[in-house]
Amino acid sequence: MKKGKTTLTSTKVVCAKCGKDYFVSFVADGHRDYYCDECLKEMHKNRKEGKIKKVFDPKNEKYMFDFICDVCGEFRHAFYTPKRDKDGKLWCKECLSKQTAEEQKKSRKNVRIAPASQAAKDSLPFKKEEDDE
Repeated sequence: MKKGKTTLTSTKVVCAKCGKDYFVSFVADGHRDYYCDECLKEMHKNRKEGKIKKVFDPKNEKYMFDFICDVCGEFRHAFYTPKRDKDGKLWCKECLSKQTAEEQKKSRKNVRIAPASQAAKDSLPFKKEEDDE
């Protein structure tokens, strides 16, 4: 049995969005729009932003959630349900933990310890030891 000769074809096309020239590994017919890798990734990201997709993972036998974090812009594939804030933004656990850590830091900075006055010291419930002479 002889194997047929395979040839790789490479066609030069122009991205319909940014106008950059690039090569594809198929014969382009010219009747449709073609997009470079960067523009294609951006278009997919824009289409998926703000949406949560519930996917069953047969390996772990659990449901997972696919989403794009609105804060960091990263695609997440996680076992936890992402949180939405009041504005409707999706937050991944990493961004949420950073945010809560920053809020805790700020709240600690705003706490001031007032110096105790002499009257407050005198009204303390414990007794001062008196020197025996």
